[in-house]
Amino acid sequence: MAQIIESRFRVLEFDEEDALLNDIVDTGLPVHVNKEREEYGESLQTKIDALEPGNIIEAEIQSESITRQDDTWKFIDLKVTDETRFHFIEDADNHSSHVPELAATAENIGENTARTAISSDGEPIGFITVGQDQGDRFWYGLQMGTNTHEFDIQNLEAIDEPPYEVIYTRNSDKSLLIFYHLAEKDTKVARAVLSANR
Repeated sequence: MAQIIESRFRVLEFDEEDALLNDIVDTGLPVHVNKEREEYGESLQTKIDALEPGNIIEAEIQSESITRQDDTWKFIDLKVTDETRFHFIEDADNHSSHVPELAATAENIGENTARTAISSDGEPIGFITVGQDQGDRFWYGLQMGTNTHEFDIQNLEAIDEPPYEVIYTRNSDKSLLIFYHLAEKDTKVARAVLSANR
């Protein structure tokens, strides 16, 4: 018996065949949804092809299985409501000058993380969080949506409305996680971090 879900989803990741979606209304495990199917019309396929990790969509998806997680789903319809972008970068060792100080602060106060606000031309643009690496499982959970992004995203709402840009990085010796939550897309900060670590 087919199951249909209509909800708001965060787009997390793509592979060759599927898009990984996390239901942000009814928080359950993420689901894999086919990116291409013969029955997709041209309009729907164009919308799917334009999706980026981090986007929020209102979508209707269907599975032939009655259990939510044990099957691959297909799109019935979708609408992008937030063009926020996520980036995940491993072996990222080139960062803002704030990072060493934040790492030392976290260590000195005995906390796992430290955070600072960042600004451009005197205006707040987001924040940087530096924390101790919590292992492969945590890093994988960020990419797969089993560790939620929504709380940190909500902190940006005090600065500006979406779309946002979020860069998740892990340094090469797997000792630190450095996250950039930016209230605008395509800032100088984002361009610098992405170009320095790719």
